[in-house]
Amino acid sequence: MHTAAATTLAFEVQTARRRYYVPRAHVDHLGAAPPPESSGAHTRPLLARDLGPLLDPMDDGAPGRQALTVLLRRRTVVLRVQRIENLERITVQPLAPLLLRRLRAPWVLGVVLSNDQPVIVLDARRIATDLALGVIS
Repeated sequence: MHTAAATTLAFEVQTARRRYYVPRAHVDHLGAAPPPESSGAHTRPLLARDLGPLLDPMDDGAPGRQALTVLLRRRTVVLRVQRIENLERITVQPLAPLLLRRLRAPWVLGVVLSNDQPVIVLDARRIATDLALGVIS
């Protein structure tokens, strides 16, 4: 079964080694990465992690300087990245079911071809939820 492509607004984010797209609807706030021991919006506990090493153990460069903030019900999750680029309209091609089953975690919404290179589109809400629930450390 093949799912249709979806068009959405997304940010291009860069980690130390890779670039990804994150749908705009998944991000509640953009900005500088907060200090490690700060509080989130409305005094929610804040959990901050570098996105690069979560996705690729080889992506262990310098700590992220910018942040994508995802507000969950009881916690604020900050995903630090090296750089956040402009908002773009992208057409997401879903992954084939065989590829989806092979993923370590269900954090990929699909891919986008950008300059003839595939770029992964991340499910930032799912990543934030898994972090908040302690599914990943």
